[in-house]
Amino acid sequence: MKALYTNLEDDNFQMLEMLSGVKGVKKNYIVNEALRYYFNAIKTIPEEFMLKPITITEEEYERIEKESRPTKALQRLMRDN
Repeated sequence: MKALYTNLEDDNFQMLEMLSGVKGVKKNYIVNEALRYYFNAIKTIPEEFMLKPITITEEEYERIEKESRPTKALQRLMRDN
C-alpha cells in the first residue's frame, strides 16, 4: 500500500470525518472506495456521457430559483395526482 498526502476542501473533509464516524470505518478506507468507484466509472462509462460539474455563484442560484417558479398549469397538473 502506498501513502498519498493531499489537501482536501473543508466541506469534503467534514463529510469524510462525519461518514467515518457514522460508519465506523477509517477515512483511508472511504477514500480508497471512492477512488475505486471513480476509476470504475471512467472505465465503463463512455466519455461523451461523463458530465463535468459546473459552479454557479450565489447570485446565479438566486436568479435561477426565482425564474424557475412552476407555472399555474403545472401546479394544477401536480394537484390532480
